[in-house]
Amino acid sequence: MHKRDGSERLARLDGLRGLAAAGVVFYHMANWPDLPVHLDRVTGWVFREGWTLVDLFFVLSGYVFAHVYGAPGLLRQRGAMRTFAVARFARLWPLHGVTLCLFALFSWGGGNNASHFLAHALMLQGFDLDAARSFNSASWSLSIEILCYALFAAGAWFGERTLLWITVLAVVGCGWWLAVLGHPGGPWFGETIPRGIFGFFTGQMLWRNRAWGARLPIAALLVMVCAGLWLDNGRISPLVPLGMLTWTAAVLLALRMPVMESAAMHWLGQRSFGLYLVHMLFIHAIDAVWPPQNLHGPAFVLAQAAIVLGTLIAADAAYRWIEMPGRRVIRRAMGAASGGMDQQPITRLPQTATL
Repeated sequence: MHKRDGSERLARLDGLRGLAAAGVVFYHMANWPDLPVHLDRVTGWVFREGWTLVDLFFVLSGYVFAHVYGAPGLLRQRGAMRTFAVARFARLWPLHGVTLCLFALFSWGGGNNASHFLAHALMLQGFDLDAARSFNSASWSLSIEILCYALFAAGAWFGERTLLWITVLAVVGCGWWLAVLGHPGGPWFGETIPRGIFGFFTGQMLWRNRAWGARLPIAALLVMVCAGLWLDNGRISPLVPLGMLTWTAAVLLALRMPVMESAAMHWLGQRSFGLYLVHMLFIHAIDAVWPPQNLHGPAFVLAQAAIVLGTLIAADAAYRWIEMPGRRVIRRAMGAASGGMDQQPITRLPQTATL
């Protein structure tokens, strides 16, 4: 593995991440039976299978982490591991904390109780099925991301050979688990840990073989995308064919598409974390006021448009007023608490590595 400038942005992957976040939003908007609109093949897949786009987030995170932090010895620099941990906390917790408090304010009771609130506050909700379903249920993936970060950091600390072994064992072991024990259809909360580890380290493996991937013809990548979707035929877990074929090909295709770093895609990618964390607030609020099963025609479209518009506005506000300021405040506070240790020259993680 060659040393490189890890601060280089993989801008085209921002656009892909933004599209994936939008797909998850649309899936949750339509996650109830008897949708009163006609769906074509593409929108039908997004509205019914869009939950699997979370696994594209995992692949993207693994790819970017390998690009940014995978240089041998990088995380063994003085203060580097602490800087790594602070950067990850500063990236994930501020907006998660705000959305958690909003859910607690407006929907306390039942499963939204004190013990589950604590699990969410500590970002452990993804390891408990009941906690994962409470408050902002979309945030379960944060717990799995943190687990993947820890495995990656441990491997990087012990050396390149250890990290390679962890990567191979994660892809093979979790891929086998999902292929043999995983459920068809989905989503299944019981598969959150293996699917997250499988996706993240598939992204790591993809980065290690990026030169080979760059030589693949576009036609071959399109075949991979279609093959993964075709193998998702309802008889096996979709996570293995999608992760190994569709999502890996999607990453390689996005890196070749200039449109993915256009201003619109850049805007959407920057706000993808906000889209992911705030959209359930609007879905719950608007569905409570206008139950979708009681709406038809223009009224249904208007209610769904309100969810989309509210989510976009809130995601933009969250990026400007919560995410960016929160990162600066936490990094400054943690740096001061460590006596300036966090000012050591370590590669800075780009926006792309979030979910």
